[in-house]
Amino acid sequence: MGRISKAPVITLVAIVAIIGAIAISDNFRDHDPTVSAEVIEVIHGNTFVLDIGMDAMEGIGAEIGDDILVKTDDDSFLVLLSPDTKYNGISIYGGYLADVSGRMTLGFAYCNHVTIDIDVGDILTMSREGRDPNVDRIPNYLKGYSDDPGDYDNTIVFGNLREVVGGDLVPGSIYRSASPWNAGNRSPVADDYLREQGVESIICLNMNEDEVAEYADRMPDAYASELFREGKVSCKLLRGAVHSYPGDIVFVIDSLLESDGKMGIFCTKGKDRTGFYCAVIEGLAGATYDEILADFMESFCNYYHIEEGSEEYEVIAKNYPQRVLYLYDHTELIPHPEKVDWDSVEFEKFDPEEVFTKYLVDYIGMDADKVQKVKDKLTGAI
Repeated sequence: MGRISKAPVITLVAIVAIIGAIAISDNFRDHDPTVSAEVIEVIHGNTFVLDIGMDAMEGIGAEIGDDILVKTDDDSFLVLLSPDTKYNGISIYGGYLADVSGRMTLGFAYCNHVTIDIDVGDILTMSREGRDPNVDRIPNYLKGYSDDPGDYDNTIVFGNLREVVGGDLVPGSIYRSASPWNAGNRSPVADDYLREQGVESIICLNMNEDEVAEYADRMPDAYASELFREGKVSCKLLRGAVHSYPGDIVFVIDSLLESDGKMGIFCTKGKDRTGFYCAVIEGLAGATYDEILADFMESFCNYYHIEEGSEEYEVIAKNYPQRVLYLYDHTELIPHPEKVDWDSVEFEKFDPEEVFTKYLVDYIGMDADKVQKVKDKLTGAI
């Protein structure tokens, strides 16, 4: 048998390599390295509507879950290309870029105002900086939660229902849940829970009194509606940016002092705003840092099927509740948390009672005697 010449093989390899190089070149030629966008609307000082859609981001090869470098005339920062504005996958206080009704919207999670100087008419330049390092580590969180009770082990998990505990908090005095009014399939479950626990007054964190009155009229047989008609509901529409609205925590403290008997507390799903304010309640009652963090994360385990102690659990804890807790201990950073270099922050445990007391008295300006009075009520001293 004759020897096979190597020349045709080498030639074939060379041709394939050239074709591959051309294909790669064409692929990159299809994607410009940057895209420019004009700011056409500014909402609440921290959300910016751009004149481009998702197709423009796809034009630079960007995909959901990528980090996008945004440049202004004198600043630059990273944001996450997100599937929506619900912040899934976005570190709290971090920036996001999402398609809202065909327009890309740039915003910052739970930031009241941002220091970045952006106004209508400004031109932003954006480029893809690669995949966000956290995205692939939080698959359940990114997938989102279900509204089907059949997807959960039991109604307690589905409704995010539990007693608020920790420190010297009086046992059986406060219960947290999803809303008994406007949480979809979870509402009847939450309402039944409040009735079963014998809750005598409730603190609603996600609606004002007029809105609650509408639900009470619409759902007259609900236990929560009965309490509303009896004047036993304290309600206010609180914002997620808990540090930015001092009046919101004052409302919660006043509601605790004015409420009688067993209390229920909730927002819509009973996990974010409820979690933030339950953290303060627990801390004032003497709960430890670990107890507070575990209670906050329990809601994420309930909703997103996240396993306690998993990598996903640790990533969310670090990028969500621990950042919130950090600001209680570093109030000088509260006005603009989006400017904090969170990757370099070392999260150290602290004494919650000491830190929350200092936050309420020194930062919020609450009377020290009032703070002590609510502590005494929470722990049964009065």
